[in-house]
Amino acid sequence: MCAMYELLVLSLLMRWPIYAYLIATIANDILGPWEKISRGTLSALLTRLEKAKLVAPGDPEQVPFPSTRPSRVFVITPVGRERFYQLMMDTSSNQGTYQRIFRIKALGLEFLSPEDQLYLVDHYIQYCQTGARYQRAEAQKMSTRPEERDSVSPFFLKTALSLMGLVAQEWQLELEWAQHLREQVLLLGYPSGKQQTEQKPSSSR
Repeated sequence: MCAMYELLVLSLLMRWPIYAYLIATIANDILGPWEKISRGTLSALLTRLEKAKLVAPGDPEQVPFPSTRPSRVFVITPVGRERFYQLMMDTSSNQGTYQRIFRIKALGLEFLSPEDQLYLVDHYIQYCQTGARYQRAEAQKMSTRPEERDSVSPFFLKTALSLMGLVAQEWQLELEWAQHLREQVLLLGYPSGKQQTEQKPSSSR
């Protein structure tokens, strides 16, 4: 969760210098409606990022939004940009919540090279395919294996199978969205139609 919040804050600061309270407002609009970053959590995160020299105090004159209250302004530093890149290209951490993390990554893809964008989207397509295959396989196993089917009540079996089907459909929708996102990356990042046949994280910005 901490990495997701850190990525979200840094991705916002990649766009503009911004007031602290607006970071909370925009972040909560993205995360909502039920999950919210509390003021205490955001304050602690910004303090940690500032101590690590990932963000720094900014000039209110550079903020593109009018202020409605007194608040500190933050800007991302060169070190913060490197950290943003590191978080964006990390595909091995937080696998259980990676779906939510990737949706934040998708909003920041434009700050990466076309090669890195394609690498991340292709990885996420495989992630979605794995999720869909797993749900279908588990449903097949539960419905065909007597030791699993006969050990539960008919109500539980029917409900579990319908739930697995629902989750598989959700993964399929997510997969279709990711495939559409890939088309956007190819269209905007490779206007000549040329692309590398093998994509991997680049070693430089």
